[in-house]
Amino acid sequence: MSQFSRFFPLFPAVALLLGGCVAPIEEPTEELEEPFSSDIATLMNFEFDGELASSTNANPAGQIRAQLLYTVGHLNANNSVARLGNLTLTGVTTTSAAGVYRIKYHAKLPVAWGSKANLPASYALALPMRLDDGKFFDTYARRCSDEPGSTTTANFWYHYRPRQQGCALATGAAMTSTARVTVSTQNTVAKYPEYQRVWEDDELAVVAVFGKYEVGGGVGDAGVDAYNEFISTMNAEFSRSGVTTTPAALPATPSTVGDVTFKVALPNGRSITLVALLVDVLSGENPTFDRRYAELTPGADLIIYSGHAGLGANVRSLANKGRFFPGKYQAFFINGCDTEAYVDNTLATRRAALNADDPSGTKYMDIVTNVMPAYFVSMPNASMQLVRALANPATPKTYNAIFKGIDPSQVVVVNGEQDNTFNASYTWPAKWRSRQAGTVSKGQTVSYSTEILPAGSYVFTMTPDVAAPGGDADLHVRVGDAPTLTSTYKCPSYLYNSNERCSAVTLSAPARIFYSATGDKTGVSSGYVIRAFAR
Repeated sequence: MSQFSRFFPLFPAVALLLGGCVAPIEEPTEELEEPFSSDIATLMNFEFDGELASSTNANPAGQIRAQLLYTVGHLNANNSVARLGNLTLTGVTTTSAAGVYRIKYHAKLPVAWGSKANLPASYALALPMRLDDGKFFDTYARRCSDEPGSTTTANFWYHYRPRQQGCALATGAAMTSTARVTVSTQNTVAKYPEYQRVWEDDELAVVAVFGKYEVGGGVGDAGVDAYNEFISTMNAEFSRSGVTTTPAALPATPSTVGDVTFKVALPNGRSITLVALLVDVLSGENPTFDRRYAELTPGADLIIYSGHAGLGANVRSLANKGRFFPGKYQAFFINGCDTEAYVDNTLATRRAALNADDPSGTKYMDIVTNVMPAYFVSMPNASMQLVRALANPATPKTYNAIFKGIDPSQVVVVNGEQDNTFNASYTWPAKWRSRQAGTVSKGQTVSYSTEILPAGSYVFTMTPDVAAPGGDADLHVRVGDAPTLTSTYKCPSYLYNSNERCSAVTLSAPARIFYSATGDKTGVSSGYVIRAFAR
């Protein structure tokens, strides 16, 4: 199979590798403006004219993207990577002569440049002129790869190093173009996570997913060992705070369970709930994991994936999994190889559909990614840096300060932070909050009511007891009187379980709010947590 046939017109899932990277990159419907902040990198714009040769004129944009995959390895040699999902193409033309098509284009490509100083004004690109006949791979895979022994037609673009010693590209073999490089106006500084939204219900909820290095791997597998280390660190970190776990007695190797819940009671009345999952691989069919992940994600404040990017396939797969509440702020950490290159606008589009006040999909979401490879040995610490930071709102950290605790070789960046409002001078207001928890069987109702609350907007959210998956409870809310069990008072459901949310219960005058939990699944005791707070 030729290299071209593997990547055109879409790029199918391919074999995993350490820190592996990319998936099909679909053309954005509009130019994306996604600022980022980083302790190390600078957001740059690369503009250049490009060209490629091909035996077909079908899907020229797809062919261009197949060629531009090679910027991943090319720029990695400079501690940098392009945000391929944000590529903008203009001026695409196709001509033919002697049975060969020439596709020309103008590209604008955002690049996370791995430095704050000595920024280039130009950059010389050397990309394969032709991919459809396999000759470029046959000729240069060993000469122009940083790992020739591991290079295949499926990953040559990742290992491609045109400037290394011994890589002499023949005239006509490569498209050479000098990109004009400018510093993006979208770089941000001193941006914080939205602490005030994370803690609006007095709880930090975390979902931490670790992927194995090898499918079916056991102890000794780099991903399994990273998972076990993370569990051990969490247990030690919060042992003084009254941590309880499910299972109650953690095995010496938690990976034998693969689904561990931590519940931490903090001294100030706040709490942390963290669920750590271990998965073989994210891409492909995985209904058991998908159900569990979808059950956990609506109420999560921080969602972490640590593992293979899977040549981007795992990154793409994760973006299409899970369910989300409207108006719920969440931070994602996609911790794998070169994930900045592979995160596209899928999550933002899904989030924008939930929130009329968020057409960009970033108002309630930040995404942390890596410009360079992230190695399994560093993943437990990197994950803990985000958990520790969000767990301490009294001493908030900017993203740049958080990133200083992560292996600098990863070159960590955050996107979507430009509209964050939290800052160092934020004053925590005294707001009404309430938390109720229990279990209900099929048809059983447990009722609650608030004190008389002042006029304002209130949020009522039900999530499942994460330590007891599989239940299904309904949340009903009514102002001034007990709700009846009809759709009139039922909060919208975001999965067929106990994830329900009334995002805006508005009081025009002081009143009491009544709410209830009702079991809706036969043969199951449905555990639930209801959190209510003033917005």
